[in-house]
Amino acid sequence: MSLASISVKRYVFAAMLNLAIVLFGIVAYQDIGVERVPNIDFAKIQITTRLLGANPENIDVSITNVLEGAVASIPAIDELVSTSSPGQSVITPSFDLGKDIDIAFNEVQAKVSEVLRLLPDQADPPIITKTETSAFPVFWLTIIGNRTLQQLNQIARGVKKKLETVDGVGSIIVGGLRPRTIRINLDLDQLTAFGITVQDIIAAFRNEHIQLPGGYLVDAEREELLKLDLEYHHPEDLEGLILGYRDGGTIYLRDVAVIEDGLSDNRTFGRFNTEPGIGLGIVKIAGRNTVEISREIKRRLNEDVIPQLPPGVQLFVSNDDSEYILQLIASMEEHLFAGAIFAALVVWFFLRSVRATLIVSAAIPVSLLGAVLVMYFLDYTLNVVTMLALLILIGVVVDDAIVVLENIQRRLEAGEKSRVNASIEGTNQVLLAIVASTLTLAAIFTVVLFMDGIPGKLFRAFGVVVACGVLVSLFVSITLTPMLCSRYVKVEHHGGPVYTGITRTLNGLDHQYRAIIAWTLGHRWKVLLAALLIVLLTPVFFFGLGGEFFPPEDEGSFQVIVKTPLGSSLAYGSHRMAEVEKTLLSFDDVATAYATMGRGRSSQVTEGTIYASMVPSEQRQLKQYELMPLLREKLEKLPGVRAFPSAFTFTGSARGEALNFALTGPDLESVARLSRELLDRLSTDPEMGNFDLDLNLDLPQTRLTVDRELAAEFGLSTLSIAEAANVLAGGLNVAKFSDEPGDGERYDIRLKAAGDFNLADMSKIYLRTPNRALVRLDSVAAFKQNLGPAVISRLDRQYAAYFYSDPTISLGDAIKRLNSVAADVLPPGYSLQMLGRAKQLGNTSNSLGFAFLLSLVLVYMVLASQFNSYSQPLIIMVAQPLAVIGGIAALNLFDHTLNVFSMTGLVLLIGLVAKNSILLVDRTNQLRDEGMAIDEALLEACPMRLRPILMTSFTIIFAMMVPALGLGAGVELSAPMAVAVVGGMVTSTLLSLVVVPAVYSLVENVRVQRAARIQTTESV
Repeated sequence: MSLASISVKRYVFAAMLNLAIVLFGIVAYQDIGVERVPNIDFAKIQITTRLLGANPENIDVSITNVLEGAVASIPAIDELVSTSSPGQSVITPSFDLGKDIDIAFNEVQAKVSEVLRLLPDQADPPIITKTETSAFPVFWLTIIGNRTLQQLNQIARGVKKKLETVDGVGSIIVGGLRPRTIRINLDLDQLTAFGITVQDIIAAFRNEHIQLPGGYLVDAEREELLKLDLEYHHPEDLEGLILGYRDGGTIYLRDVAVIEDGLSDNRTFGRFNTEPGIGLGIVKIAGRNTVEISREIKRRLNEDVIPQLPPGVQLFVSNDDSEYILQLIASMEEHLFAGAIFAALVVWFFLRSVRATLIVSAAIPVSLLGAVLVMYFLDYTLNVVTMLALLILIGVVVDDAIVVLENIQRRLEAGEKSRVNASIEGTNQVLLAIVASTLTLAAIFTVVLFMDGIPGKLFRAFGVVVACGVLVSLFVSITLTPMLCSRYVKVEHHGGPVYTGITRTLNGLDHQYRAIIAWTLGHRWKVLLAALLIVLLTPVFFFGLGGEFFPPEDEGSFQVIVKTPLGSSLAYGSHRMAEVEKTLLSFDDVATAYATMGRGRSSQVTEGTIYASMVPSEQRQLKQYELMPLLREKLEKLPGVRAFPSAFTFTGSARGEALNFALTGPDLESVARLSRELLDRLSTDPEMGNFDLDLNLDLPQTRLTVDRELAAEFGLSTLSIAEAANVLAGGLNVAKFSDEPGDGERYDIRLKAAGDFNLADMSKIYLRTPNRALVRLDSVAAFKQNLGPAVISRLDRQYAAYFYSDPTISLGDAIKRLNSVAADVLPPGYSLQMLGRAKQLGNTSNSLGFAFLLSLVLVYMVLASQFNSYSQPLIIMVAQPLAVIGGIAALNLFDHTLNVFSMTGLVLLIGLVAKNSILLVDRTNQLRDEGMAIDEALLEACPMRLRPILMTSFTIIFAMMVPALGLGAGVELSAPMAVAVVGGMVTSTLLSLVVVPAVYSLVENVRVQRAARIQTTESV
């Protein structure tokens, strides 16, 4: 007994099975998470090592090179990135996406432990951390008001503490924050007058400002804690710190310094819409739900933060990624609803029956909710990829139901009296065809399980959702559809003008198609030659397409990287940054701009970032990707500053420019020279965009050199000389301070020369010798001014110079031009390494190219198994190239590129178009089994299957029509796939209806004639 027979005879059982899928699917849909794209966990480990006072060259040689050599042998490292900046080495190995981050952490820790003895004795132990956060903040808020910067800092710290405990928050970036600091502003003239040195002050703090564990005082009956807190707890008390004695008098700290309850060194600032403020950027833990995190943050702000803000202080949410995500999902839900309506209308048009339309349409909610149920159990989220999968399913899941119902209805129209028997036999008659077409489609999407890298992570969920959805639709078509047909379907004869007109049109179409098939069978070679010529046009359209990894989106938020000349001051940078802010806010579509300076890799005051948010999408005159070129054009005209707008990215890169690459090689100076030469060549091509060369080797520096022999004669160590210069010029956090009663925080006490400190002031520094004599610093040391690196970068153990640009041409074309120029510039041993989107474009092309070929093989294997034939699968697969030409031509016509979405659409076509050919071949085989000749069977089968083929094709086409037309939020991502599918379905449907019968006739006639000859030979 077949499943269709069971479902028809036990109709309540069949109804409850399908109702259970709907019920649990609805529950799952309510609980499923929402995201922009599928979760991609980037396995990164960060190794941070500090060596106070060391320059980048020393850090590079003595720390970075040693640690890189140790961790480079760890398996599955994708990229090994490092930076050596003043006093700090940061190494970040990025692992393949399949690597477990805990295993990677343990392996890194073990390798670092092996080389600890090789690091400088003065270096701090390396700090190894997992980088489990996404690249960019998902939520920005800003605090401004009529308070001092110190008061705003304290408020921001309080807000930060409350938000750090939100589940899913990985870290909080604070822009413009200058922590409270007790500043000891040293007067150099007074130090000289009183004969006090830096060493004296440091010693005084170490000896007098102390806190030690006291232990317990115990007697026979009780014990007391002995508290040895001998620190100063009021800033004014520090004025009485005794530094020494002279001529019978006491020298206090207040005699040589001014104590200020102030802020840390002025190395950063923050501004919100040009007004000073503190910005908090919430970075989520990788894999956590952005919408849920945003919802909880807003709740805490409204309940715990905003009501407690002092009068005059305001808190603004300047950017919230969840808003775009929710808009995107809402838009996709509208597309799903519209697609379902269009699919139902197509079914009604061909079947001209409301009952039949409802029976077929019932497959849509059951199949989609079944796919959602699978998503829930696999911990997938609703995102643009999975929603696209559901949208594709709308056009696909009705296919099997249409074929079953149309065949049942045809048997009833032919005179069969029993609806029960017609439903069972009609389903069994097409069972092979729908199983073959469903397994073909499902097989294609199992291919994505073998894709690696980011493309594999992105579209694994897509493949699983579509495959599971079509399997559910197969179940529906052989249970629910025949059950409903057995009870409700009937032959309807309507006499209205609409029904009559549609019937005449469809009947006329059947007769015309039969005539076309008759002509085709008489001119088979002409048809094949015409089809071949059409397929040969594919390269013409293909090479006209640009290539990119991800199409640009209208997210409504982006960043602007701002750079001033190396060596310029923070005041200069603030002035130039203000010009960039003014230019940015001059656009009506820009709502907010939060600017911060001094947050670059080297904490240089010459680097900053502006985080910009646009007005709501319905109020915008320009889309984000339309605004950014106009902004870039204006920013390029600003003097004294370079500004680079770029979109945010989810690929783990810190910057979002389309073209991101590194020039790498074994020698730093050669890398610098070649990178500048390459930049000069590339800058002559305006279509390559405005390049940012991230190479910081020309930072003005003053180098201290010590006459070691003379210093030794005075009994002075090199350390004491360097320490004195460091304290006065750079500053030294000599101790910690806490209020009493306190707020639970401990703040730095910082020694530094009062005011600005320049080279001439070095002559005012004195050192004390062991015999208590004073020696001027410039008598044992000299100062030399030169240029040196601010940051030394490495990539995969090679010195690296990073390039960023947004070309006006497609990314694929830009990479071709870049490689052409690089071939002329780079000598052996030096190469370019693509990063970010450029790297992922190459990975995507390789992965999807492999998927395309593997899917063809799988389709052939499934069809060969179903039809028990080696030749007939090839007949069916004639439709594939006919679909690809249509998909590529449509992409070209509507100005789309070859990207991860459009290429996936082309792969999808392999399975979609095979369904139509399967219907033709399967019915023809059935008629031949009943005794018909080949051409006679084709003349009977093709018109019989025309309506199901047109119905299935049109449901897919109309389901994808809304995103293909570019309507709704996030359509930049869904449109390329939709256009490729619509274009491919149109051409394959029109052409395969003619070409497949011609090929079938040729192949099968040859096979039959050959079999006859073999039989004749054997009989002789």
